[in-house]
Amino acid sequence: MVSAVIGTVARSAGMKCGRSRFGTANCIAITARNTIAIAGNVRRTRVREIARGRTNVEIGAELFISLSTVKSHVSTIQTKLGLRNRTEIAVWAYENRVIGNA
Repeated sequence: MVSAVIGTVARSAGMKCGRSRFGTANCIAITARNTIAIAGNVRRTRVREIARGRTNVEIGAELFISLSTVKSHVSTIQTKLGLRNRTEIAVWAYENRVIGNA
């Protein structure tokens, strides 16, 4: 129910939304200044782990998912954020306060 409301509000704000296999809404929005807001715990978790310097193997082991799934998630994040590598994902995460000073 809550994810349906989030998806409806996000779509009305011009965001593109999808559903994860767990039924949660994952939304991405590109604003006029080319900043992107990520809504959805799955992508936010992956971005945090990448920003903390975790390898694909470490992320997979910690989250109980396969290496190919992690690679797919990293690729999707890079595409949606318009970034070329993991370093740019980490910089984006700090600049957009997805991860703080830890």
